[in-house]
Amino acid sequence: MKIALCTELRNVEWFESRLRSLFDGDGQLAIDELWNENQLAQALRRSRYHAVVIAMTGAKGLEAAIQAKRLAPEVPLVWWSDDENFALIAYHLRIPVFLPADCSDQELYEAIKPIMKWRCENANCAMQL
Repeated sequence: MKIALCTELRNVEWFESRLRSLFDGDGQLAIDELWNENQLAQALRRSRYHAVVIAMTGAKGLEAAIQAKRLAPEVPLVWWSDDENFALIAYHLRIPVFLPADCSDQELYEAIKPIMKWRCENANCAMQL
């Protein structure tokens, strides 16, 4: 499983550890750490991902989410934000998962579960990455 994690530097270890705990036992988990929407755009242009996770505050997160949807509309997107007012924007952008930054591990797991299921159902696609 290959995930693009776009988050601010101070949060990367915390978010990465939460993602790794969800995919415990998946020896093929690769997480590309990206620090801003420009790095995310470059990564989406050069590589394929099973999921994009954006965990950024305020307008930075919004810009990254818009960029990800534009460049890789078929890739499942999880957007964590400190501003729950962005939930309506996420809905209009057809972003399947919007979570508040203080969500529980259970809420995160429930949000990611469909991506894990999709990966299992499309194992041939996942192996080609």
